[in-house]
Amino acid sequence: MLKVLLVDDEAPILNNLKKVIPWEELGMEVMGLARSGQEALALYEQQIPDIVLSDIRMPVMDGLSFIAELRRRGCTAEVLLLTGYQEFEYARLAIKYKVRDYICKPIHYKELENTLRLIGKQLIRSRKLDPLQFVATQMQTQDITEQSKKSPHQLMEEAVSYIMGRLDKDLGIDELAGHLGISCSYFSLLFKNHLGITFVEYLTNQRIEAAKYLLTHSDKSVSQIGISIGYQERRYFTKVFQRSTGMTPSEFREQVKDLVR
Repeated sequence: MLKVLLVDDEAPILNNLKKVIPWEELGMEVMGLARSGQEALALYEQQIPDIVLSDIRMPVMDGLSFIAELRRRGCTAEVLLLTGYQEFEYARLAIKYKVRDYICKPIHYKELENTLRLIGKQLIRSRKLDPLQFVATQMQTQDITEQSKKSPHQLMEEAVSYIMGRLDKDLGIDELAGHLGISCSYFSLLFKNHLGITFVEYLTNQRIEAAKYLLTHSDKSVSQIGISIGYQERRYFTKVFQRSTGMTPSEFREQVKDLVR
């Protein structure tokens, strides 16, 4: 069984994490609960965890200081950071300390379970290799990770490019996060901090701007334009457009024609 250490200063969250996640089904066991980084370090000295789930904001010793100390001591456990403080600096430091993922509160337990399941499978698979194979695989994985690691800025540039190329598709956070190789919550955090608005707001804005251009420069019908930017139903397209611009697509087109005249 893989050993998991849970760290959070809020007792209800610790209890929920222990009860809601099907640890045994995942091939894992909770080796200890800690209310601060200092308590967690004491537990770490007793048993070496395979996976650490830690909050960031905690008294005595915060999560980032705790993870930094773990790394200083040579701990290679997979780390998931839990936090309700959606600040970009935390995400940047999390990358520095080789944190596996970044989960925002309130916790989406099913997403967390899926992430843990994937991590567990990878850890178990690596342990089935003989020592030489394991070392070689670890070195190869580390090389690939270092080569392919992208900064938050690069990730968001790629996200924007992906969105712009698929305005006509049924596009969601799951697809984008999967394309970038990061969790949905981490993607949402980076996107909001980088662009100042949520993914849904950005996608809607870009679709409306594309609609304005087509209404102005093409003879396509309102229905055709809606479909070309991802709205299959004219009624829904009209509703979204009107909410954004204060007028229907047809009214906008007439206004533009009047201005041109």
